[in-house]
Amino acid sequence: MKKIAPMLVLIAATLWGSNGVFVNLLKDSGFSPIQRTSIRMVIAVLLEALILFCTSRESFKIDKKGFFWSMLTGIFGMYLFLVLYTLSIARVGMAVAGVLIYLMPGLVMAYSCIFEKEKFTLYKGVALAFNLVGCALVSGIASGGMSDPLGILFGLLAALFYAFNNIAVGSKLKKYSATTKMFYPALGAGLCALIYLVVFTDVSESMRIVLSNGKILAIFVLWAICCSIATYYCFNTAIAYMPISSASLLSTFEPVAAVLFGVFLFHESLDLFGILGVILVIVSLIIAESKK
Repeated sequence: MKKIAPMLVLIAATLWGSNGVFVNLLKDSGFSPIQRTSIRMVIAVLLEALILFCTSRESFKIDKKGFFWSMLTGIFGMYLFLVLYTLSIARVGMAVAGVLIYLMPGLVMAYSCIFEKEKFTLYKGVALAFNLVGCALVSGIASGGMSDPLGILFGLLAALFYAFNNIAVGSKLKKYSATTKMFYPALGAGLCALIYLVVFTDVSESMRIVLSNGKILAIFVLWAICCSIATYYCFNTAIAYMPISSASLLSTFEPVAAVLFGVFLFHESLDLFGILGVILVIVSLIIAESKK
């Protein structure tokens, strides 16, 4: 399993990168971005509960400490991360917001070196530098963009919560199975999402739209499976067999996957900066996994 752990992270990153595909498919559904994300999270946790009840009921076993960290991870590392990322995109655009959240590997690496006594190597430093520049180019920041302090603050907080998710899953929840680490944080995120839908939206109308339209329901279910259930299962499985700093760095393949999905599925253009960014991100991943 240790040998295939990096591949599992790349699979998770690729699935995360498919998020934009489902966003595009639901753009005319009448739901706001936060509303769509919240509905996806509620559906995901319901599906996870059903799957585990039928296949692995022992995954529901967790102690108080694990439940506490799972709830924090779900609330901050999953739900608030996505909400803040969405708000950051709305204010500064995808380019700047994308670069801000990919400060995450550096935050995780700093934590690992300070608190987990993980050795910082030249390879990791070079890989991190290549990765950050590559993510910046892939996100399109080289082409310019508008920004404002509040939007940047939302992006920085999103990066912090993104890093917290990886750290918590990789250290505080390390002893639990991948399915347990998948379900309970998702439960915390799902509860937050449900509270948002009940308080800030017409939840009965949302349910009517989703349940009465087979196409919309199918897209939400597939979105939940691809971008919540499968991704977190792959990532949580991998992180038990590799350092969290390496896993966090590999997970930044996500923007490359997102760009490639856009190019091949929606015929979006990719300029020279974007191509160079893709190459730099891939090179950084190779460097991160290379041995002397």
